[in-house]
Amino acid sequence: MNLNGFNKLVQKDRVTGFEKFAYGCGEISTNIVFTIATSLLVMFYTDVAHVSAAIIGMIIAVSQVFNGVSDIAAGFIVDRTRSKYGRARVWMLRMSIPYAIAAILLITVPQVGRMAQTIYIFITYNLMLTVVYTLFQLPFATTMTYMTRDQNERAKINIIRMAMSPIGNILVTLLFTRILNVMPGGGMDSQRNWVILTAIYAFGAAALMLFCFATVRERVEVHDEAGGEKLPLKKAIPALFKNKYFIMLFLFFVFFAMYQTFAGTMATYYCKWIVGDTNIIGNVNTACFGITIFATLLLGKVMHLMSKRNWCILGACFIIAGSLILLISPESVALVTFGGLLRGIGMTPILGMIFTMIADAIEYGQWKTGLRTAGAIQSATTSGQKFGQGIGSALIGFIMEANEYNGNLAAQSPQAIQTIENLFVYGVTILGVIMIVILLFYKLDKEYPAIIKELLEREAKQIKTKQVESE
Repeated sequence: MNLNGFNKLVQKDRVTGFEKFAYGCGEISTNIVFTIATSLLVMFYTDVAHVSAAIIGMIIAVSQVFNGVSDIAAGFIVDRTRSKYGRARVWMLRMSIPYAIAAILLITVPQVGRMAQTIYIFITYNLMLTVVYTLFQLPFATTMTYMTRDQNERAKINIIRMAMSPIGNILVTLLFTRILNVMPGGGMDSQRNWVILTAIYAFGAAALMLFCFATVRERVEVHDEAGGEKLPLKKAIPALFKNKYFIMLFLFFVFFAMYQTFAGTMATYYCKWIVGDTNIIGNVNTACFGITIFATLLLGKVMHLMSKRNWCILGACFIIAGSLILLISPESVALVTFGGLLRGIGMTPILGMIFTMIADAIEYGQWKTGLRTAGAIQSATTSGQKFGQGIGSALIGFIMEANEYNGNLAAQSPQAIQTIENLFVYGVTILGVIMIVILLFYKLDKEYPAIIKELLEREAKQIKTKQVESE
């Protein structure tokens, strides 16, 4: 096969609209429990299970060490997986039910001594987020790189994925606490209610992922120096660290996840203690994530106007604006909601572009090293996300505890109230600035056309060589 034939083969690698929709359903599935963990779990531990915020912060911080390692290990597992369902897709089937069960175990904290509670939380937190969620979400994300190599198709897949992504967030942030508040037997303060509602959400999420598994297909056949064999770690690890764009995206994911954790967790505290109404959190998150659905669809029409990097920088600017606007009137429901709207607009280009940037970095890595380490790169950037989540949760726990926050009190001290405001406004602003600084060093958008041209030429030669050898 000559180069023209190879290029035509790649260009014809189309994905059906229904398959793109199914992949978007998988994104909803991964976001449901992730949103519970990042936006509500800390409050559940402190205000329902009555565990110290400092202890929770320490557990989450320590767990992220294991979490990051598990991400990288899972990436290598995916790269070495061979099955009749493909390299990555098969893990959707394997992990869907364990995903639901592990999510429920997060909430079933026993009413025992402090040490026993701490051990239980540590074990179940790591079971869910270090083991199960890693082998659930990472192969799902990696699957896109095997569905097609066509950049336009990848962009379309990711646009639909990101347009559907906020649905999972909204289902949790808009409805979860409201449903809890109207449930009998104690409402939001009842652990039993938390367990029941989490079980409904978790098994619903598992069903969505099984639908995704049944619908999507892997099409990309890998032609690299591994020759179709399982990639050894001694080759994969050096290849990973020779990829400068992977390193940049890893750092970006750390701080973007810290932003998501600060914005999600502190929004709940902010609405409860400063605005004075936990139901407002639904309005804030609906504004944030709801606008993302429509803005993402619009992004698909205008994304050609700027590079992916510049879209992400613009998004970070909106995030900063959505935070600083609260300085005008911190207790204003309208401003809190409008700030959420601005943050949602800001998240749109970031979520719409960042995963295709990872796919580009995978192609860059294969061009640079001759090895396609899709799972390893995807897992390492995801580990950056989990590091960021853990660092963010730990910082929140430590800072809140150091500034007199106590979830058992009916009213918080002025120092604790000011701390909540500072974290929600200035903490998010600082993280937005750091994201912009990292993106300034990203140049792959300009380099990509030449890189992919050379990569396609290499692979066309490899295909031709194999055909000659087989004759």
